[in-house]
Amino acid sequence: MRRLLRILASSCGVAIAMSASASETDVVATAVINGCNDKSVIGTLLLRERSSTEGIKQVDVSMAVRGLSDGKHAVHIHETGACEPCSAAKGHHDPGPFGKSTPDAPDFNHPFHAGDLINLDVVDGVGVLHTTTNRFTLSPGRLSLFDEDGSAIVIHTETDTYCDHESELKKGCAGGARDACGVITPAK
Repeated sequence: MRRLLRILASSCGVAIAMSASASETDVVATAVINGCNDKSVIGTLLLRERSSTEGIKQVDVSMAVRGLSDGKHAVHIHETGACEPCSAAKGHHDPGPFGKSTPDAPDFNHPFHAGDLINLDVVDGVGVLHTTTNRFTLSPGRLSLFDEDGSAIVIHTETDTYCDHESELKKGCAGGARDACGVITPAK
């Protein structure tokens, strides 16, 4: 698996480092990212779940993508592990008791969806993202990405403005159209 990730990451012109401190108990997942309409868009995603000192599960997110337009792109985990077509990934991952997976108005749970991540900044056609979240997990439980229909990573065309409005949301504030998608699978 590490060899495959290195090959895919090097094809993007950037490296995704697997932490040398990863323990045997860490849960790891990956995705190969492909363009929705532009097949020259390629990338990789690496997710690594670990427990924090407080016992909260933290997921380290590392992504490298090549071929997108320069600028900021919204990045979300979507609720279904399907990308053919990219709309098959459905809405944002949001399993909470008041969860609503619709990414646009009138969804007052945005920007608090469990699958909302920070924007990917693309420069000279290459985007690299490293962040940590505790909004979802890879291990079994209510926040897991691995429910009966899985999950996907989606990169959108526009910036996510995080839609933090007091009244009805503006259409498109969650990133608009889908540029790329990858089905998230457990690493073996």
